[in-house]
Amino acid sequence: HPFRVLRDYRAGLVVGDSVAWLDSFPVRVETRPESFTRIYQTPFGQMKEVVVASLERAGGILQYTLNGRAPARLLVKFRSDLRLMWPYDEFALGDVYYGYDTDLMALHVKDVRDEFYCVVGADRKPLQQFSGPFSDIAWNHDRFSGASTDLNQVYSASLYEFGAGSDFNLTLAIVGTDEGKEVALLDYRTLLSSPRAIYDDLVRHYNSLLETRVTIESPDHEFNSLFKWALVGTDRFVTTTPKLGTALVAGFSTAARGWDGGHKNSGRPGYAWYFGRDSEWSAFAIDDYGDYETVKRQLNFLQKYQDLSGKIFHEIATSGVVHYDAADATPLYVILAAHYLRASGDLTFIRESWQHLNKAMEFLYSTDTDGDGLIENTNVGHGWVEGGKLWPVHTEFYLAGLWAQALYDASYMARYLNKVDLSARYGRDARRVQMALNRDFWNDSTRFFNYGKRKDGSFNPERTVLPAVVMHYGLLDNDKVRSVLKQFAGNGFTTDWGVRILSMDSPLFDPRGYHYGTVWPLFTGWTALAEYRYGSSTQAFTHVINNLYIKNHWAHGFVEEVMNGSEYKPSGVCPHQCWSETNIIHPAITGMIGWKPDAPTRSATLSPRLPLHWDSLTVNNLRVGKSVLRFAIKREMRRTTYRFVVVEGSPILVNFTPEIPEGMILGQARVNGREMKTSFDRERGLLAVPIAFTVNGTTEVKLNHTKGIGMTPLMPRPQPGDSSLGFRFIKSELQGDTYRIEVEGRGGSIGVVNVMMFDQKLTDVEGAEVKRKQDGGLATLAVQFDGSPDRFARRTITVRVGD
Repeated sequence: HPFRVLRDYRAGLVVGDSVAWLDSFPVRVETRPESFTRIYQTPFGQMKEVVVASLERAGGILQYTLNGRAPARLLVKFRSDLRLMWPYDEFALGDVYYGYDTDLMALHVKDVRDEFYCVVGADRKPLQQFSGPFSDIAWNHDRFSGASTDLNQVYSASLYEFGAGSDFNLTLAIVGTDEGKEVALLDYRTLLSSPRAIYDDLVRHYNSLLETRVTIESPDHEFNSLFKWALVGTDRFVTTTPKLGTALVAGFSTAARGWDGGHKNSGRPGYAWYFGRDSEWSAFAIDDYGDYETVKRQLNFLQKYQDLSGKIFHEIATSGVVHYDAADATPLYVILAAHYLRASGDLTFIRESWQHLNKAMEFLYSTDTDGDGLIENTNVGHGWVEGGKLWPVHTEFYLAGLWAQALYDASYMARYLNKVDLSARYGRDARRVQMALNRDFWNDSTRFFNYGKRKDGSFNPERTVLPAVVMHYGLLDNDKVRSVLKQFAGNGFTTDWGVRILSMDSPLFDPRGYHYGTVWPLFTGWTALAEYRYGSSTQAFTHVINNLYIKNHWAHGFVEEVMNGSEYKPSGVCPHQCWSETNIIHPAITGMIGWKPDAPTRSATLSPRLPLHWDSLTVNNLRVGKSVLRFAIKREMRRTTYRFVVVEGSPILVNFTPEIPEGMILGQARVNGREMKTSFDRERGLLAVPIAFTVNGTTEVKLNHTKGIGMTPLMPRPQPGDSSLGFRFIKSELQGDTYRIEVEGRGGSIGVVNVMMFDQKLTDVEGAEVKRKQDGGLATLAVQFDGSPDRFARRTITVRVGD
């Protein structure tokens, strides 16, 4: 990504004196992990264009195959300007030098020092080739002609002849590197001479990814497939830039695109440069699915460019420019290091990194200028919101929450390094900050946590999605969280495609506003993590699905950076964003599967919260250190069976705390046939006291149960351009044999609720009409919302059950 190799690439079929460009023909598109294919229906036959980006080499290939009965001619043209990556201007590399190599059948483009070097060519000799300093190239009278320009660029066009038959193809190679001519030529020759090997390398890579990382087998085949696409989409962001290193970049787009496209082309391909906080938030999910080496490389990258003060960078362009203008990247670095230790058990790396971690903690302490125990945004940088009406703020609630977690995690790591006094200090300070989060930031009038603290000690009361982060870490009081999650569940925050940054009831709300009303898959994932942590698993699963279904539209297989807050359509810069992908994976593994490894103790906590419309689940490749676990659930009316298999590595101590549906009475727990004495008390829907056992080979846990009730998750399927239908599940409560469900919907609409009853009969319903009833199974209820379609109303459904 350091510079632009080519732009404005076009291919077309020559018909006499005109060119029928491929983008004018009907087309079918195939997106695969290893390639992107367009299949055009042309008058000459079916033309297939396969695009492959090399896994290791600095470039890619395009292959054209024409399945036709007669020969045809293909014209390819593009321009190259050696545009260095943002923030440098278009003249940073000086004049563009070029020449066509008839022996190699390729165009060379370079800077004056031969450092930035491009090679573009094909495996067949062109019928004609034409290059020069043109603004464009035209095809007239069976020849090329160019319009001269003062722009610092070379335009190139080549004409190739296709023979008849499906076996005839043309392969082009495109290479660009800032490592000079020899590297460029080596990569070019490798790509062009072995295109099948380049393709096979990618197939092997993605097969290995899906065979060795966490995958899910559920009754929902679409979920299983799209979850695999999330793994593929995340893996794509691991990028090596010569002279900088290997790490995660943030988002992909074309260089011509920005906010509404209304800016001069700046040489920025989306957010394809290195971000501190983006990589940290994304790396949690990569740890979750077991790619420790990538997370370790990311931590090394963060440490390599750590400021002398101890601060972690906000962004590094692949051109090498570094900015340190964020306040949250530094606490997130500490949190990620501890997350990596828990997942991998790599204490050696943490010990080697302690000088960086210690510097980061010292820097964070130094930012508390008023002595209230909280780190600050003032004179440090933005936490989440980077400007506008919510800015400035002295300390964001979000930032203060990260500080509390960073203190707890620094204490955890220091303890393993035998830094007993330091560990105790961090722990004491963490508890003080946690107390302040619950006491000082709570707003009794809004029943919500204030957005931030001002320098004069007053608070900005704006309600935002950001408390979800602090909830995810379990730092907030249950009664306060219940109020906030109830607000998140309603239409003020939640749409049919995710969660807004702030409520549409806010006077600041703008559905297109980057920080004032848009829906970020990142925020949706944060909300799901918070909901899973505090027991709202039905709403949490809906929010995971919101992110997952975006893959079916626009950039097929991938997740957008930002969505509009009122209409189901993209509203950001990047059609493929790293933390959008990982906020499917992170809540699914940490929340739904409930996997929390602690490799230093060779143990893991497993707290599955299975959605009630799934009666089975298999999870592959759960990793803790060097051990790999496969986990399966089979749920029946009166029994649930859990199966654990260590498929690789040493035995694992599992602390098992599954979610138990409301009202379910547990009779006995058996581990490998032996009855276990355990408490069946619950906390946030989970068993309060773990069933602990060591998995060495295969372990089977059976829970016998009677009764139990719950809702299946809502799974809205908006189509591009839709507005929110607005049917929401707010909360549920079981008292005796009466189950109350609070729902919200648009006036004049009808919402459908599916209630799952284990080993019970539906005896009565108030507030809804029974559409379908299956004793001991699923009941479908329809609820009518009165009032105007431009307003939302809440209704309570009362369901009574019996034996």
